[in-house]
Amino acid sequence: MGGREPRWNWPRWLGPRWPARTLGVGLAALAVGLLLGYAGGHLQASQERTPAPAASPAVTTEPLLDTTGITVTGARCAVQLGSTLQLGIEIVNQSTHPVTLHQVAPVVPLSGMQAVAARWGPCGSLPEPVPQQRVLEPGATRWLAVTFRVLVKCPEPFPVLFKVSYTQSGRTMTTEFDSFPDLGQVKYNNCRTAS
Repeated sequence: MGGREPRWNWPRWLGPRWPARTLGVGLAALAVGLLLGYAGGHLQASQERTPAPAASPAVTTEPLLDTTGITVTGARCAVQLGSTLQLGIEIVNQSTHPVTLHQVAPVVPLSGMQAVAARWGPCGSLPEPVPQQRVLEPGATRWLAVTFRVLVKCPEPFPVLFKVSYTQSGRTMTTEFDSFPDLGQVKYNNCRTAS
């Protein structure tokens, strides 16, 4: 018995690299199987998930407010009547609830103009013989105008702001609109650069 172990002969049709090819194909099949299994399990888990019960709305005694309230549309007007100047802005209710408009208080940081009247309506229109309170429905607009006595020759550098108080959902609030940072774009006869 010569002491030699018998040698294993690979079949020729498998080729000399048969074990390496088999191992590579097996690892690739394992990787594809793992990926398909993960994707299938993840999809099934997301479909079987039961939706969480809807939270019941909290009971509150406070009325809910919209954060937008009223704002300006950007439309402005100006009319000179002798030595008075009427300035107006258009406001809009951007909330989903009606608002009740109350007072308009003009703010003129520089001396030289004095407010003499404020009313709801566009510049140059006749005063409306109705109460000062106005209900503004959601999406609705309204003009407000303030008449000023001009105490200087030309009011061009003056800023004019409008403070509007209103009630929304039972709460009274005040908003300030800086619609006229200066009166340089307003036509006034005594100003040389008026447009």
